[in-house]
Amino acid sequence: MAKRIRRTQHNIHAIRASGCPVPTSAFIDTLDPAQIELWFADGAYRAHRLRSATTRLAALPEDDSTSQPPLS
Repeated sequence: MAKRIRRTQHNIHAIRASGCPVPTSAFIDTLDPAQIELWFADGAYRAHRLRSATTRLAALPEDDSTSQPPLS
């Protein structure tokens, strides 16, 4: 994790040094190691939740009541 934090800090430094804003959709805009670690953990948790939801959705039967007719 320490290596990932250092690499993220380096990337943020490089982006800021170039005069560009840090793209918050791709990075957290901080150099605080604790906040960067939380950002990574939050991303992993979000990915787990999405993976779990898509797995459950894929397991639903075709004629489940959550199915909706196609839009016309």
